[in-house]
Order: sequence, then C-alpha cells, then structure tokens
Amino acid sequence: MQFMAMGRLPRPVEAWVRIAAIVAALVLLVVSVALGATLYAGALIVLFVGVLAQVTALPLALVRPGLAAPLSIVGAVVVMFAAHADGGPWPWAVPTLITQALIFAALGQRAVWVLGAAAFVFAVAASGLAAALVMPGHEQQSVSVNIVVFASIGAVALVAGVVLRKWEAIRRQLARERRVTEEERERRLVAEEKTRIARELHDVIAHSMSLITVQATSAPFRHPQVNAEVRDEFADIAATSRRALTEMRSLLGVLRDSDAPVERTPQPRLSGIVELVTQSRHSGLTVTLHGGEALSDDAVDDAVGLSAYRIVQEALSNAIRHAPGAAVEVRALRNGGLDLTISNSGGAPTRARVRRTRARNGNSRSSGKGSGQRGMRERAASVGGSLSFGPTADGGYEVHVTLPLRAAEGGTG
Repeated sequence: MQFMAMGRLPRPVEAWVRIAAIVAALVLLVVSVALGATLYAGALIVLFVGVLAQVTALPLALVRPGLAAPLSIVGAVVVMFAAHADGGPWPWAVPTLITQALIFAALGQRAVWVLGAAAFVFAVAASGLAAALVMPGHEQQSVSVNIVVFASIGAVALVAGVVLRKWEAIRRQLARERRVTEEERERRLVAEEKTRIARELHDVIAHSMSLITVQATSAPFRHPQVNAEVRDEFADIAATSRRALTEMRSLLGVLRDSDAPVERTPQPRLSGIVELVTQSRHSGLTVTLHGGEALSDDAVDDAVGLSAYRIVQEALSNAIRHAPGAAVEVRALRNGGLDLTISNSGGAPTRARVRRTRARNGNSRSSGKGSGQRGMRERAASVGGSLSFGPTADGGYEVHVTLPLRAAEGGTG
C-alpha cells in the first residue's frame, strides 16, 4: 500500500517546516552519535548508520511517509543494539526518543492514521523485543518505565499530528466552501440585478407601447379620409402592440417577486438627476453639479435616462457609505452621447476599509435599486453604454459612464 504525503501546508509554511525538519535531523544526528559513543559506549560505525537512518526519516516523513516509517524503526533498533551499556535510559535514549516522537508527529500529519498507528505499534514492539534480547545487562524495571514513557510521548505526538492534519483539512474545506458560496452569491446578485433592470425597463417600454396602441387605434378616427387598406394596417399595428403588451405583462409576472412591494411612482428620467443631487445635499453630502443643462430629457430615450439616474444614485450612495465627509462632484456633458462623471475627493477609504464597511452594512443596496459596481455596469450595458471606475491620483474615487442618447438595439437589459 502506497502512503503519499497528504497534509500539505500553505507553501511558505511548508518551506519553513521542511527546513526545520532538516536542521533538527542534523542536530539530532550529532547529539545522538556523540551521546551513544560516549555515554552508552556504542560501536561508532554501527551507531552512526543507525542514527543516520533514523534522523533521515524525519524530513523524509514530510514527503514520503510510507518509506520514512519503516526506515525510522529500523534505524532506532540498530541504535538500541549498538549502544546498550548501562549509561542512561534504554532502549530509548533521549535523542532517539525525541527523533522518533517527531517522526510520529510528521506521520500523523502527512499520512493516513493507519500508517502512523502501525509505525507506533511496531516501534513499541521492536523496543520490547530488543529489551528481551538484551535484558540481562539492564534493570528490568527501568527498561519497562523507559518503554512506557516512550509509548506515552509517541502516542501524544501521533495524535497531535493527526489532529493537525484534520484541522488543516477542515480549514481547506471551509475555504473551498467559502469560495463556492461567494461564486454562487455573485451569480445570484447578477441575476437579481438583471431582473431588477428588466422590471424597470418594462415600465419605460410599456409606456411607449401604450402610446403606439392608442395612436394606431385612434388614427382612423383622427384621419377619416384614409382608405380601407390603411385602416386595416392601423388595426394590425394596434393588435400587435396589444399582444406585445400582454406578453410583456406575463413575463413581468414571472420575474416579479410576489413579496416585493409594487412601485406606484413613475420611473425617474435623466432630468431627475438634478433633484437627486439636491436630495443628497439635504442628507449631508457635499456635492456639486456641473453641466446641469446636459441633463435635459430632450432627445434622450427614457431607458437611457433611467439607467443614468440609477448609476448616479448608486455612485452617490457609495460615496456616502464608503467616503463620508468627502466632497463629491457630478459632471454631465453631451458630445453626441451622454458623459457622466461622479468623483469624490481625497480621503477615500482603503480596500480593507471598504470591505469592513460593506460587512457592517450587510452589503446593502441604495434604495434597493442597485448592487454596487456590478449593478452600474449592467445598467450601462443594458442601453449600449460603458462604465469605468477606480481610484484617482489624489486618493479619491471616480465613476465614469458613457451612454448613447438612444438605447442601442440588442442591449443586454
């Protein structure tokens, strides 16, 4: 059965753990050989081979635990037989015990618990066998106590390694679940925002369709001189527009949340931005409007005006939430299209502060009409426009949107 390393740590931590294991192996090699050759009067060459095998298993346990487990036990047994004079604790000298305990911890953290448990049982059994074979030269009680101490320390080290591996696995699983949850939340917010935009645009389009229906129905009465063929054409136009309105209402019934309150007020238009700026001033925001003459509803589709209004509304709400006390400027310009820039001055919060603020506010949406930058992008794209945002050179923040005066055909709204 092949046991591969499982409990890998984050890359920087993993690198330091491997370095520490190598350093510990070198230190234990020197100490174990010196102590075994002097205190235990061991055979130097055999002692060195045994110690080298055992300490090599320590860093090896981090990458090849299946190989490290038997190597450590073989090395430890060689050390026991090479140094067994009455010079100190035996069969597990202190450096040998420390080395094997560290190996158990590494096995518990890197491999399935069965491998660590098997290594622990074999190590205890091997030391008991060595004691039985070399017992005449040692006091039976001290040997038994030594094996019990080793078993206790080794068991604690093994359990600690297993617990660490389980904890790391749970941490990684939680991180994956958080990523999946965040991705699902992002997709849900996008879907909700598109649905919200569709509901709002329905009111705008329904108004235009209603005008078409009324004009087509009343045309034969307003122009009695038209012939029968033209009357039939007007009747077809009226019938088609009524069917379109019915289908739109059916679709809206599917999209609408039955628990959400039904809005009775008309959808805002481009000229409503002037009043929106005034309301923001009353709420305590220092905001200046430049180019207010460009905010006329003349020659601007209602859908474009609605998108522009909601984008400015969301940008001003973000300034209130994330940059309280900052001065805000709203600039409007017509140059074949509509350019809107909403910027706040220096003192904009750091990204970490924005995240904390959003967490405190529960990721709230301004007036229930948007979902931050995502919502503004969707609204601009719904009428064929574009939007960009980002920090400014003076530490502030700027949102810039370019919209056509007439909504582009095939928009995503």
